[in-house]
Amino acid sequence: MGGTSVEDLKPGDHACLTFSDHDERLDIVAAFVRDGLGLGQKVLCLTESVSEAALAEELAGRGLGIATAARSGQLAVGPSGLFFAPQGSFDPAATIGRWQDQIDQANREGYSGLRVTGDMCWALRPVNGVAELMAYESRLTRMLAGQNATAACQYDRQCFDTLTLATAADSHGMNVTAVTYHHDALLRICRQHVPTGVRVAGEIDYRTIEPLTRALSEALALDDHIDVNLVHLRFMDTATAGVIVQTALGLTGGQRMNVRCAGMPWEILAALGLGELTGVTMTAVRHDG
Repeated sequence: MGGTSVEDLKPGDHACLTFSDHDERLDIVAAFVRDGLGLGQKVLCLTESVSEAALAEELAGRGLGIATAARSGQLAVGPSGLFFAPQGSFDPAATIGRWQDQIDQANREGYSGLRVTGDMCWALRPVNGVAELMAYESRLTRMLAGQNATAACQYDRQCFDTLTLATAADSHGMNVTAVTYHHDALLRICRQHVPTGVRVAGEIDYRTIEPLTRALSEALALDDHIDVNLVHLRFMDTATAGVIVQTALGLTGGQRMNVRCAGMPWEILAALGLGELTGVTMTAVRHDG
C-alpha cells in the first residue's frame, strides 16, 4: 500500500498515519485539522501522548484559528483513552457505535462531514480487549467507506513494534506519512504542511545537497510562504547554507521565506547575509542540543 498525502484524504477514507517524531506528527495532524475546518467539517482530535491543552496550544501556534473553532463547537480536543477504552476496556462494537453517534451528531449540527484523528498510544497501556484492535481497524475501514467521515489513526514508529505497524497499515484503507526527501540515521528532510515549507533535522553537509535542493525547489514552486524549519538541525556546512541562500534569491513576487534555526546553522546563515535578503526573515529558536 503506497503512501497518501494528508491533503488528499476525503470522506470515507480511513488512514494509518505513521510518524517518526513529535514535530512530524503535529505537522500532519495540523494539516488534517486545517483541511477539515476549511471544508466545514466537524473535527475531533483525540490525544494520548500529549495533554489536551498542549495539543491545542501546538495547533494554535500553527495559526489554525483553534480558539474560534473550539468556541463554535466545530473543533473538539479530547483524550483517546476515554473514546477507545472507557473504564480501561476496549470493546470494538461499542467503539464503532461511538463513531456512528459522532457521525450522526455532525450531520444533525449541519456540518459537511466528520473528521477524527486519534493518537493510538492508548493501546500501549494495559487495556482489556486491545488484542482486538486490528480487527476493529479493519471493521472501521469497511464502516467508513459508506459514511461522510474521515479518520486518521496515529501510530508512532518509535513506540509500536514492526509487526503491529505492518498489520495496522494493512488494516487501514491507506497509509499517510510525511513526504520525505531523505532519511537515514543522521538526517531527515521532509515537507512541512503547517506552516508550508521544509523541515530538516539532524546533520547535513555537501553529500546530501541534492535532496535538500529538491525539497526547497518544490517548496519554492508550491508555496507563497516557505518555512525552512531547522529547529532540530545540529550541524550544517557552508555548501548547505549556500543552497538555502540560493533558494532565498529565487523568491519572486510576494513570496516570503522564514528560516527558523539556532546555534551553528544560525551563525553560518547570518554570516552569509541571509537575513538581509528581500523577503527573508530569520527567527532564532531554542537550540535542540
